[in-house]
Amino acid sequence: MRIAPDWRRYTATLAGIGLACSLSTPLLAAMTGTVVLTPASVSASGIQLATLSAAMQTAQVQGVATVLDPQPLLTLAAHLQSVQARVRAADAAAAAAVAQAKRSQALYRHGENTSLRDMQAAQAAASAAQAQRMVARAEEAAARSGARPQWGQVLARMASSGPQALSEFADGRASLLEVALPNGTLAPAGKIISVSNADGVPLQATLLGPSPRTDAVVQGPTFFYRTTAQGLRSGQRLEATVPLGLASHEGVDVPAAAVIWYAGLPWAYVETGSGHFLRRPLDQQRDAQGWFQARGFRAGEKVVVRGGELLLSQEMQPPPGAAKPAGDGDDD
Repeated sequence: MRIAPDWRRYTATLAGIGLACSLSTPLLAAMTGTVVLTPASVSASGIQLATLSAAMQTAQVQGVATVLDPQPLLTLAAHLQSVQARVRAADAAAAAAVAQAKRSQALYRHGENTSLRDMQAAQAAASAAQAQRMVARAEEAAARSGARPQWGQVLARMASSGPQALSEFADGRASLLEVALPNGTLAPAGKIISVSNADGVPLQATLLGPSPRTDAVVQGPTFFYRTTAQGLRSGQRLEATVPLGLASHEGVDVPAAAVIWYAGLPWAYVETGSGHFLRRPLDQQRDAQGWFQARGFRAGEKVVVRGGELLLSQEMQPPPGAAKPAGDGDDD
């Protein structure tokens, strides 16, 4: 949630719970990015802290994930199932016709109750059945070969198992994503990536396999992923954070609850002493755990995970005794 520096709105909120006066009085110092409160005010305001732990992060790249409409894939699966059924039927019919032709030929050779015409008819029927089998197999091969250039080896293999193999996409229990990476990007490391929805909430997606298609905007390698996140819509484009498995970086993961937005940038308040809070900027490197920071924050430091907006409103207030801005206040 982006936080606008509207200190009047926050003061009104504090007044509703009886804290505005108690926080204005103990403001002991005011400087850029710094708020100082008495211990009583910290307790009364409900500010909560979390201790940062050391974390490692592999190199990663930002990609674009597109939520795909599963219907074309389901249609392909139904078509493959249909041609496979025709192949099985053609195989059975050809096997029966060939067996009948062999019986007719054996009877004819032994002078039993089979005429030359019957034997020839049986042989013709066997030839026709074998031809139908060849046609059915050719249709199946064409369907399979056409699936791979469109859906890749993994999804084509799933589709060849029939629509039941894709039922979770059909009934909405899972969504199919196509993730495009920048040109020159290496293959993803591992199977799990982080995807951010329209509200910025991180979601997890699991790698299915490479995609043979190219994104219209991002002209790099593409990959298919599966996610069970709810509320995704076909055609929606999301931000994807993809680990590449290169050198790891040491740092900390700042929890998402600590992030506040000011001037269009993310920040977090760090407790630098009892009642002393310093606002620090965040590098915009978000992962599934939070905001990984390789600099600016240290393991063992405490960040504000509840009450950051309150501290920002206090920081934005003018210092005691400062003149009001021109035009502020009532005009008599």
